[in-house]
Amino acid sequence: MLEGAAAWGWRILVIAAAVALAAWLLIQLYVVVVPVVLALFLASVLEPLAARLRRHGWPPVLAAVTVFLGALGVLLAALVWIGASVASQFGDLGRQIDEAVVEAKEWAQGEPLNWSKEKVDEQETEIRNLVRGASGGVAKQAAGQARLAGEVIGGVVLMLFTLFFVMKDGARMTDWIKQRIPSSSRDDWVAVTRHARFIMKQYLVATAATGFIDAVLIGLALWVFGVPLILPLALLTFLGGFIPLVGATVAGLVAAVVALVTNGVGTALLVVAATVAVQQIEGNLLQPLILERAVRLHALVTVLAVSAGLLVGGLLGAFIAVPLVAIAVGVGSHYRQANTPSSESPSASEEPGPGGQAIGGLGVAAPPSGP
Repeated sequence: MLEGAAAWGWRILVIAAAVALAAWLLIQLYVVVVPVVLALFLASVLEPLAARLRRHGWPPVLAAVTVFLGALGVLLAALVWIGASVASQFGDLGRQIDEAVVEAKEWAQGEPLNWSKEKVDEQETEIRNLVRGASGGVAKQAAGQARLAGEVIGGVVLMLFTLFFVMKDGARMTDWIKQRIPSSSRDDWVAVTRHARFIMKQYLVATAATGFIDAVLIGLALWVFGVPLILPLALLTFLGGFIPLVGATVAGLVAAVVALVTNGVGTALLVVAATVAVQQIEGNLLQPLILERAVRLHALVTVLAVSAGLLVGGLLGAFIAVPLVAIAVGVGSHYRQANTPSSESPSASEEPGPGGQAIGGLGVAAPPSGP
């Protein structure tokens, strides 16, 4: 028994060391790894559209350019529309902010705070000093952020280039890799990569569904409270859903600021409360349940994966943790089934996936059998 435990122990240590080394290398190369990973996620959704155009006789370059520019144009048009809508609403922003400050001071002196005028003035002075200090700190750090800005711009350019060439030459890249894999492992590699692409697509679709529900709920709250710019703010909430943890928070803060300068402190507080409630519903109910159906992971596993990903890799880690776990489970399930004699029937804990393939335990939905 001890010999068996020792044998498993050193194997686990070797695997852990290999994983740690791989993680260290990826962190050192994050400037390249992050854009490529994001491009692969986007390609899992956009590449099938380009493939459909190619099947209708479009040249590969034209199909890739059309889908690429179309998706980029839709995103830029949405952002420009949001910016233009907010700018038109905030043409007299200075006056509205002054009125909101006066109203906030009057509200603080009434129920339920009942602050004295001296305390209100003291709090206002502290807030102004805090804002000045933060502005000064930002100005001092601006020079030091030049490198970060360059990395972000370079990362975006690399992501766009990678996305375009994956859509244009994805099939050729796949064939090139397949030719360099031993024939004995080629089928396994094809199955694993197909499954990974399927999981990434399902994950993005699930994230979009969660963001859409958040946008609808926030839009309803803004409509009930009489806040303007409902559609732009709802669209901003939807886009923020693709940025883990902070995206929805930033969108909620923007909605609260709009409510503050247009409808007053009371409405702004109601918007903040609605934003917090929607985020709790999303984080504790919608996201785990939707992801559970999309990637076939238990809700508890998705929550733990997101938490671990946040600790290890920040926002990007939180974003890719769930699909990585789902892909790992799917790979393990594939090799387990490959090593199971065909005469054995699936256990009672397994259930058929969407494509008829059995999945077990915390299994993952089987991807389509097509290319």
